[in-house]
Amino acid sequence: MKTSSLNAVKSKAPTPSLGEVLWPWLFGTLKSMFFGLIAIIAFICAPIWNSQDRMKKLTHFFIFSFLGLILLWMFFWIGQRPVFTINQIQIQAENGQVLNHINQPLVRSQVLNQLSGNFFSIRLDQARKSFEELPWVRSASVRRVWPNGLSITLEEQQPIGIWATNDGPKLINKYGEIFTVNLAEADLDKGLIEFSGPTNSNKEAVELYQQLSGWFAPIDAKVVGLSLSSRYSWTTKLDNGMTFELGRDLDQKDRSQIKARLDRFFKVWPEVKEKLPNRIENIDLRYASGFAIRTSPKSDASAKKLTQTASAINETSELLTNFQNNNLDSVISQQTTKKSKSDFKKSKLVDGRKSE
Repeated sequence: MKTSSLNAVKSKAPTPSLGEVLWPWLFGTLKSMFFGLIAIIAFICAPIWNSQDRMKKLTHFFIFSFLGLILLWMFFWIGQRPVFTINQIQIQAENGQVLNHINQPLVRSQVLNQLSGNFFSIRLDQARKSFEELPWVRSASVRRVWPNGLSITLEEQQPIGIWATNDGPKLINKYGEIFTVNLAEADLDKGLIEFSGPTNSNKEAVELYQQLSGWFAPIDAKVVGLSLSSRYSWTTKLDNGMTFELGRDLDQKDRSQIKARLDRFFKVWPEVKEKLPNRIENIDLRYASGFAIRTSPKSDASAKKLTQTASAINETSELLTNFQNNNLDSVISQQTTKKSKSDFKKSKLVDGRKSE
């Protein structure tokens, strides 16, 4: 009976988990290894206490280490003095450029609030990024000026055109980079080029624009607009009102074909200009061996002639009216003169009769 009850108690006792068994063994093992390592180090370093030369070198090592720590602390303490706090910022333009849109006092106040650190601890790369985030700033370079200043060299954005996007028009520079500023601050009257095209085609558009500016020089025309369709077909507009359909441009071969088509057109341009007196509106160069031209309708010319004729008739009628008015005035003056003379004669006759 007692044996059965003892077995029942043993069966009810909880079985220890693997972690409960391993952790005490691991802790004891690490403890033994730690004390063993200390004993080994003490055994290795024991000869030092018995060697005067080794003790001297060890003493020098600790002394120099202590002095080094003191010097480091002194440099840190000096570096935290207010005299080294950044409070002067010198701003200048890159390559003698004139800063037309960057307000220097406003830039100083904005950036000073964002900078952290002093002359020794400021991070120049972080300061450069702070300046480049400002409107109209394309790039910036920063260097320290002793004891509490920074010298900033800024490159201002130079817009050459307006890029049409889904979020509204934005400016684009000569590198093909699109930047966002207040368009009211831009010099829109300086003849900015109108660009449009698919996403990420802005750099390609500026590159082609720079080439077209030289290609259209033979006919004394300037590019005022350049657009790229969804099928990568280029269309450019000139300041004389003509529009050129240039065709597709998928690789360098297509670009060379565009140049060849323009050269072919420029060779016959004087003859075309002479034979087509009407204003040319559109020139389609998307043909392998020629081009198509669309001129302004003749109705425009006839309407212009009618307008000129109508204005001439109006001028003539005004002259006739003035002439008639002048004659009428002269007739009235003559009648008035005759009437005054007859009245004078009648008065004389009456006076003579009275005297008789």
